[in-house]
Amino acid sequence: MIKKISVLLVAVLFVTAMASAQGSAYFKPSGIYLTPQIGFYSWGGSIPFGANFEYGLNENIGIGGTLMLQMWSGQYWKESNTSITVEANYHLNELVKSINVQKLDLYVGAGLGYEVYSISWNSGYENWPSYSAGSSGLILQPIVGARYYFSPKMGVSLRLVGSLLGWGTGFGSTIGVTFNLK
Repeated sequence: MIKKISVLLVAVLFVTAMASAQGSAYFKPSGIYLTPQIGFYSWGGSIPFGANFEYGLNENIGIGGTLMLQMWSGQYWKESNTSITVEANYHLNELVKSINVQKLDLYVGAGLGYEVYSISWNSGYENWPSYSAGSSGLILQPIVGARYYFSPKMGVSLRLVGSLLGWGTGFGSTIGVTFNLK
């Protein structure tokens, strides 16, 4: 699975590098950024997937959200975790300008959201019981992120995300392809 993901990322990087254009790709006011992404977390039994959206309020502040879904199963059971967060990020444009990396976007932020975890189990035997359970609640996530743009409209994203409340407390990361829609 990791090999397939690596090959896919190399292909995306190659294609976007070929379409690369000159010019600054800093985070911008009124910018609309959409990032389909996959995650690597310290909890759960599968690779989560989802999308992140962000809107630029001004040259340094962005608001948006993330939706992630994670599912895994065994012979007699299946589990899932779905989370949705509202996020605010501070983009470090002055720092990026001072190190003179025009196509880099660094940011820190926080997310507040809600997650739903569920599990169901079936014994596989006619006279044995089956059950399902779950939990839900608030999540609080510190975020450190970076985007590198290959063109003004496309780049790669890496986010380090923590989860301080909720079922899946721990830390992880997401990688994705960012599309600048405006």
